[in-house]
Amino acid sequence: MRQIISELMEHDHEQLSEFLEELQLALTKHDAARAFELLDMFWARLAMHIRAENVCLFPAILRAVPAQYAAGLPTIDEVKSTIDKLRSDHNFFMDQLSQAVKTMREVTSGDEKPMPVVEAFAEILDRVNAVTSRLIAHNKLEEEQVYRWPDLMLGRLELESLRAALKHEIENMPARFEQS
Repeated sequence: MRQIISELMEHDHEQLSEFLEELQLALTKHDAARAFELLDMFWARLAMHIRAENVCLFPAILRAVPAQYAAGLPTIDEVKSTIDKLRSDHNFFMDQLSQAVKTMREVTSGDEKPMPVVEAFAEILDRVNAVTSRLIAHNKLEEEQVYRWPDLMLGRLELESLRAALKHEIENMPARFEQS
């Protein structure tokens, strides 16, 4: 039963990384249709992952910490500081990706372009690469520390409930992606 949170969330990181790699390839090939599809999907999937952490994981950890202080786990101040850093990263990711989506919409709208397509793709790729760079350290912190904390802090029933809530959030696709 142990490591159930880590396994679920790390698997989601792997899936997000696959989208990101495909997106970067489509952007370097200037494949506008595919790049836009992947950018939108990555943005949505990352938002789902972030929501799972912000709504389910972080509150569960913060509720558990005071009772576990003596168990050799991080202090409440360390936990809060780490979560604040992760939330700051989340804001950075969403800001960069929303700007990339905005630029991509301008490129694919068919309207008169405010900038040449090559420049637009370079700007989008720069934003995606900035996300990628920061995501590496972010994911490492989550995988090596934060995702392990619930397995050490929570009981079996709490873990099962948290896993179910996280799974629901990371599988809750926006309606625009539903297949008809």
